[in-house]
Amino acid sequence: MKRKLTLLAAAFGMVLTACGPGISVSNTTRIPVRVIVVKKGGSDVLSPSPGESSFTEAEEGTYRVTAVPDAEWIAYAKATRQFLNNQLGNSDNLSGPQLLEVIRRLKEVASRMQEYDKAGNANAGCFGYVSESQNGAATVALASNGALVVTCK
Repeated sequence: MKRKLTLLAAAFGMVLTACGPGISVSNTTRIPVRVIVVKKGGSDVLSPSPGESSFTEAEEGTYRVTAVPDAEWIAYAKATRQFLNNQLGNSDNLSGPQLLEVIRRLKEVASRMQEYDKAGNANAGCFGYVSESQNGAATVALASNGALVVTCK
């Protein structure tokens, strides 16, 4: 019985250690981004999906968050656009609803690619501080001109 309690206490201690401070990054845009978090002891690359958040553990100290549009997504979008254009080229094989769906998807891809282009390739970033009692937080958003903006809290 004493051994079980010792093992349970050790397991609980490991759980507490793993739940240290960290940095949460929210992506409020409609485009996928890559986020580089440089913190005391190293760095991590996060990929929060549009409308989602990602988290990385961190030690107490300053951190920097930098965001860039995800290059893999633009390659996927271009391939999707090419596939849909090929379907339009063979529109004789499509029903009316299928043709409308291809056109709808092409418009959606074009709209997202335009947002991606406006976001640009320039790095957007910010600095923050994480402590034992307060996690860090960063938000990736789009400015009114469409450029990526990162704010740290």
